[in-house]
Amino acid sequence: MSVLALLLALLALIAAPLSILVGAVLLVLAAGAGVVHVRRRPGRRVLAVASVIALLAFETWERHRPSGTSTVDTDVYDRPGTDRDVWLPLTAARYEVTALALLEIEPDADPVYSGFEPQYIEREGERGYRVIAYRHDGYADFYDDLALSHDHDLSSAVTGKGLKNYSRQDLGDPVIEVDGQGRATIAFSLLDVQGRRVSVGIREGAGGRSVPFQLLAPVGMSSTDPEVFPLFMMNDLEFLRLRGLEANVRIDGRDVVLQGFPGPVPMQGQLRSCAKYSLDAEIMEIFPTGNTEMERVRTTGDRYERGGTTYLFAGDGFERIHLVDTEIVFDPPLDIGRAGEGRVTMSSHPDRGEVAGAWEIIRDGEVSRLRLLIDDVEVPRQRGVLYRLIVNNRSVFASWPQNYSFTATYDPAAGEQQ
Repeated sequence: MSVLALLLALLALIAAPLSILVGAVLLVLAAGAGVVHVRRRPGRRVLAVASVIALLAFETWERHRPSGTSTVDTDVYDRPGTDRDVWLPLTAARYEVTALALLEIEPDADPVYSGFEPQYIEREGERGYRVIAYRHDGYADFYDDLALSHDHDLSSAVTGKGLKNYSRQDLGDPVIEVDGQGRATIAFSLLDVQGRRVSVGIREGAGGRSVPFQLLAPVGMSSTDPEVFPLFMMNDLEFLRLRGLEANVRIDGRDVVLQGFPGPVPMQGQLRSCAKYSLDAEIMEIFPTGNTEMERVRTTGDRYERGGTTYLFAGDGFERIHLVDTEIVFDPPLDIGRAGEGRVTMSSHPDRGEVAGAWEIIRDGEVSRLRLLIDDVEVPRQRGVLYRLIVNNRSVFASWPQNYSFTATYDPAAGEQQ
């Protein structure tokens, strides 16, 4: 293989995230060096050089291809219709988390915790931070900043075995942010339930351009008794860059190491940590099961709105749900008063993937039994070869939702649902 061509190609890979012009120039030079080598030494070395150049050209294009532009068609929700009372058999809502970081620690680093998830929460009338501490026994401890009011209804039913301990306390100066040079800072400090001081202070040293990726996070994969289907979209997810990284994690006075990848992982020409963050999280709680009373609502035309979620009906049939950039479509519309079957598709825009499944209603006298089984997942198309190796339709990111099903029994005469 031509050493010069390979060197120029590697430089192109490193430079492309910072300047597409420099990356393109280096790629052209690498191609030229490869052509010269072809003329001098044909054979397998030529094929290797050509393969490297082709791969890097594909990688550069993937990073800079235009972003998706698809959106939810909101015009259909404004169609004319007659105001009426209908059953609202299923609901969906956006959870209050808007930014988060996922910080796993080495497996044997601490006897109690396996990792931490600081979150930024925006509720009506208040904003603050929460830290979820994941335990080795499968449960999770929740620590809320004093800026947040006590959450009496917290259950965390999609986090392993659920909530074990809850505390409100001063979290120091908690932060999840990125400065003007693209460098992330993540920090918090808390006193755990055993009286140990846990402190985290992380700051990236490498700045410059980086192209993040989109992810349907497998947060509900370990849940043993879920109360909702967790459609958690991590938009613009970034792995921390190792160059110049300052990561200070201490538990009870001991230094703790963040868990890394099994080997060096260069993403967009930069070595990365396994720790990651998103400043644009869309966490949807789909079809919660807590309400045991059937709900009758009054539509305006064909639509009904509540808490930022819009529901669309076709006659008595449940047709669509729209919240933020996600839409859930039932085809045909789901009518709990009739036996039937169809498909449900949850699509997140723009081009953030889909989750779909089959639904069926069986009637037993006046009682209806609904079963919904997720059987198909399309993950977002990732930018770059390495991202695609990690997140694709054959990875855990596509398989975990297929472990979820939803069953419900509706008895309109008694006004009850189970």
